Amino acid sequence: MATKPKRSFTAEQKAEAVKIVAQSGKSVSQVARELGLTASALHKWVNQAKIDREGSPTGQMTTAEREELSSGRKNLRNSQRK
Repeated sequence: MATKPKRSFTAEQKAEAVKIVAQSGKSVSQVARELGLTASALHKWVNQAKIDREGSPTGQMTTAEREELSSGRKNLRNSQRK
């Protein structure tokens, strides 16, 4: 059985989907079905948006922190190659 190609979404598309969940009163699963997304992906986006807004008592990283970590790792790899 062939697997579906991995789709990618912009930050704006993710934010719009999260906004629909917040404003519609519908479940994440229902909104995911309506938008042609997987429920697990939309759940992750909703949870990440909550962390970005409120922080995380369990130490989960915000989107900005994840981007900073990724950038730092990339810079470190590049500097080690030289």
